[in-house]
Amino acid sequence: MSDGSSQGLFVVVAIVIFGIFVLISYLLFKDTLKPNLANIYCDAFEQVSGNTHLLDGNEGNCVGKFHNSFEVKGYIGIWFQNVYRCPDIWTPDNTGMRTINLKKLSSVDMPIVEDGYVFIDAISDDNVGVKQEAIDKGFGNRRNRSTTIEMNGVSYRFSEVSYGNAYYKLGEGAKLKVNAINDIKITYTNVHGGKTTYNIQVKIINE
Repeated sequence: MSDGSSQGLFVVVAIVIFGIFVLISYLLFKDTLKPNLANIYCDAFEQVSGNTHLLDGNEGNCVGKFHNSFEVKGYIGIWFQNVYRCPDIWTPDNTGMRTINLKKLSSVDMPIVEDGYVFIDAISDDNVGVKQEAIDKGFGNRRNRSTTIEMNGVSYRFSEVSYGNAYYKLGEGAKLKVNAINDIKITYTNVHGGKTTYNIQVKIINE
């Protein structure tokens, strides 16, 4: 066998071995790689879309960064300072504006009201999970998310959590207007960078 034939055979064998290695790696780690490969695929579409405005980022099986991947199956609640009760401000069966009467929150304690504002201690959510649609498209079922809460234009950012329920302690001075409609926006960011946003309106009265 000539040197050229030997080298050619070596190259073929190397390619076959490498192919077997890639196949075994894919079979072992396909569940982990699928979302990441999907992101690489979709990043290409997003770049083309940004440069040409011809694509919407959803071509083929592309799911991008899995925007709108989360859903709140339980509730979103609000905690007022000095009151140990958490009224709901959003539930799946009632997504409209909520009205909260401060005088009816508790027969024992009253929230702190100053200069037309009521002070807020925290926001909490219950049973946050991954939508079945996102799971079917390769997202997996990881609930890891970082959260941003915006109240009347003031933002509070929270580090990543991995469980379904969370209690978001707001900073000192967090407050909502009394006798007015307040806008609260809660944004969950998943591990791929996709965002799920809930826009909530709460009217606070004190009568």
